[in-house]
Amino acid sequence: MNPDLLFVYGTLRRACPTGAHQKFLADAGFIANAQVRGKLYRVSYYPALVLEENAQSAQWVKGEVYKLASPEQLRALDAYEECDFPAAPEQEYQRKRHEVITATGEKLQVWIYAYQHPITNLPLITSGDFLNP
Repeated sequence: MNPDLLFVYGTLRRACPTGAHQKFLADAGFIANAQVRGKLYRVSYYPALVLEENAQSAQWVKGEVYKLASPEQLRALDAYEECDFPAAPEQEYQRKRHEVITATGEKLQVWIYAYQHPITNLPLITSGDFLNP
């Protein structure tokens, strides 16, 4: 298990125009494009990932894996995602360990920010790709 790998699927991706990637991941090392089982919803200008273990009902959510430069970088990302570790129930996201699969089929254990609020009335991003809905 590598404690410094992070999977990003929304505003922290390289091609997202918010500038969050440049601010929070500029010195992180890109590892691979990857995907995770779950469903992706649009909250506002950012998405919500709901992880799913049941392979039959889950979709693939696309993203990128990065090797973080330092523990401080992970703390800054927690602040950006407005979540403590462990997360409080009222926070939108919780940071947790989860398995993703890279484009080459490699399985990696990574940190991931999963949505923990109700998804009622949030539109589903059927493509599983926030940047190409």
